[in-house]
Amino acid sequence: MRYAISYVSTASKDLQENEIQRILYSSEDQNNKDNITGLLLFSEGNFFQVIEGRKEDVTELYRKIENDRRHHNIIKLFQKPIHNESFDGYKSDFISEDAKYNSARLNNYEKYIEVLDEPLQRAVSNILKAFII
Repeated sequence: MRYAISYVSTASKDLQENEIQRILYSSEDQNNKDNITGLLLFSEGNFFQVIEGRKEDVTELYRKIENDRRHHNIIKLFQKPIHNESFDGYKSDFISEDAKYNSARLNNYEKYIEVLDEPLQRAVSNILKAFII
């Protein structure tokens, strides 16, 4: 059985755009190597992340995330076993402040959360909309 954790956080004020790009790319690369699937989004100074995989791997990664000084105000949205893999790899995306609403992008992200129970799907969907819109 797979395990998933999701959170939102605020980027440190001194974090530059090139550093954020490095975080996104290195997270995607490392998590794919470690068989952790999920999604990391950055928009308007905030991170949104879903990580899933073996419980031990996900909880260890989340402990590292909690101690990362590049962000703060970490709010865990959920932490639970999931029955099906929702992501087919690990993806990251930088949503710039000048990006316009992209329904295809939102629909793509929302399809990944279909394995969550309905109340959790709604909550995560609302957070995704806030990041994309």
